[in-house]
Amino acid sequence: MFILSFLFFLTAILYSSVGFGGGSTYLAFLLIWEIPYYILPFIALCCNIIVVSGNCINYTRAGNLNLRLLIPYLMGSIPLAFLGGSIPIEKTFFEIFLFIVLTLAGFLLLFKFKLYDDQSDNYKDIPALYSVIIDGILWFV
Repeated sequence: MFILSFLFFLTAILYSSVGFGGGSTYLAFLLIWEIPYYILPFIALCCNIIVVSGNCINYTRAGNLNLRLLIPYLMGSIPLAFLGGSIPIEKTFFEIFLFIVLTLAGFLLLFKFKLYDDQSDNYKDIPALYSVIIDGILWFV
């Protein structure tokens, strides 16, 4: 259990350093350690909330909170995350789905990244409605 705690701590530090929570990594570690399936979401959610809360406090203190931009995303993501989280699924399906999503995300990060010195004209603007729909779908998953 000490190793699992250390990995959670390391995950929290690494993910929070770039503004993320690390929820999917907590789930992967819990599955590897064969923690009972029915408590996985609770543990991962609690750890994610703790890490993201610290990020939110720092982000707000720095004056980077734009509620006008944030509210539409919250309106799409909160209900769909609740809906997606309330659907019961089998443990085997969950493990396979988590593996596929994490593998796909890893490959996309490796092959489709942008450098910070890239010009902003290389990025396409997405209409706000499409962004909210995409965000909602991602939170549902």
